[in-house]
Amino acid sequence: MPTRRAALTAPFALASLASLSACGPNASGGGGSGESGAESLRFAWWGNPLRDEVTKAALESYKEVAPDLTISAEPGDWGGYWDKLATQIAGGDAPDVIQMDEGYLAEYSSREILLDLGTTELETSAFDDAALDAGRVDDGLFAVNAGINAPVLLANPDVFEAAGIELPDDTTWTWDDLVDIATRISDGTPEGTFGVQQFGATGGPPLTVYLRQLGADRFGPDGIGYTAEQLQQWMDFVLVLQDSGAAPPSSVAVEEAGLSVDQTLFAVGKCGLQSQWSNQVVTLDSSLGGTAVILRMPSMTGSAADAQLWYKASMYFSIAAASTKKEEAVAFVDWLVNSPDAGKLLLAERGVPANLDVRETIVPELTESDLKAVDFIEAIADELGDPPPITPPGGGAVDDALARHAEDVLFGRADPSGASAAVVEEAAGMLG
Repeated sequence: MPTRRAALTAPFALASLASLSACGPNASGGGGSGESGAESLRFAWWGNPLRDEVTKAALESYKEVAPDLTISAEPGDWGGYWDKLATQIAGGDAPDVIQMDEGYLAEYSSREILLDLGTTELETSAFDDAALDAGRVDDGLFAVNAGINAPVLLANPDVFEAAGIELPDDTTWTWDDLVDIATRISDGTPEGTFGVQQFGATGGPPLTVYLRQLGADRFGPDGIGYTAEQLQQWMDFVLVLQDSGAAPPSSVAVEEAGLSVDQTLFAVGKCGLQSQWSNQVVTLDSSLGGTAVILRMPSMTGSAADAQLWYKASMYFSIAAASTKKEEAVAFVDWLVNSPDAGKLLLAERGVPANLDVRETIVPELTESDLKAVDFIEAIADELGDPPPITPPGGGAVDDALARHAEDVLFGRADPSGASAAVVEEAAGMLG
């Protein structure tokens, strides 16, 4: 599971991406033959031990479909995945099948690194239209939805009980309610246990939800989708979390932002609330012995209908335009997203299946943790806002700048007003 997003402008990744345009769709890469002479594909993904386990089980099962095809597994962790992928692409050695994230989709498709799946035989008729559209950039389908999720807060009921506090009604609670509840948890539990994760150090879902409730978005058609004044409201809020004691102090929060999901304060029972995507309940439920509870994000009005949640592609499957085994790669991806056999192995770890037929088929196979994710996705169906615009090329750099300035605010090196103005000013150059 991702820690805070590694920026595309990190020094190593930037050097690699600078040469991606030289590795367009006609560059060599991917495919090949195994030692036995069988045709081979390479499949790269990031994840956690559970995702690795279910994915490798799916690869084993696919041998019954394509016995003459060898698929080489290339799992990794989020932090190193994108640097490695950028290096592979720059060297003409891209994996054939690539697990893709929304934050990188426009960047990679604009550089002609990804195959337009709309030009292939990939079957998409059983997909919800919105789920399918999530993989489109301009007029091309460059990724197919691997699963649906939504932004959530996960609650540890044991921490709430230890503090003598009931779980909130997530259909009516506000951001002020969250601060109050989290502060009381911090005050009512032993030192080192906190009410809520520090959102300012992690960014991601709560930032986007908060901005959407202000009528803004992370990105818009002409650049960033928020003003300095709107971002300042967010910076002010994360300072309230820190100053009230609801969230960990800056040093703890920033250190935690670099940890894998199973090492966080929430996962080890020292935090009552953590921001996540809904599919991560599967992993965190394992850490908490099956007790994790999914909550809606708070709203500013006290109405779930105003929370501005949305369905997000938890991740995608893409195919390298440079692959020499495009037909085999398409057939494999088609099986991953359309086959009930694959669905029964992958379940909801990557999110609720976007293929409606597969979703219906696997329900009897789902674990209690999987069902929590499915039930939540279905429960919020009538409360959703429009999906946010896709992250544009350069968007990762903007997110990195925002994270850097938010840390300055948490450490007292900058005030919310100045930091917010700096983000907006820097973003203009990063998005061109």
